[in-house]
Amino acid sequence: MAQDRKSFERLSQVLEQIEDSQVSDAILLVRECRAGKSLAGQADPLAETLVELERHELMWLEMVLCVRVQQIGRDAAWRRFAETTYREFVPFYR
Repeated sequence: MAQDRKSFERLSQVLEQIEDSQVSDAILLVRECRAGKSLAGQADPLAETLVELERHELMWLEMVLCVRVQQIGRDAAWRRFAETTYREFVPFYR
């Protein structure tokens, strides 16, 4: 359980590093990573982070970013969505 909380905090930090103006580009990077495209050699620090994530974490991140792009300016809305859906996508989260 502590490990899951740590994972959520790590993923939350990834989200915090992404500026509102970068959300669309971040979604594309996540999709490329999920599709198996190599992100090696990319100058974007997010690309380095993404290759370390597990498949279910990438799925969750893409979903939250898609909601975030729709909710730009409404931080509380997408943050609540992020925490709620984490329970569904990451095993053993309580």
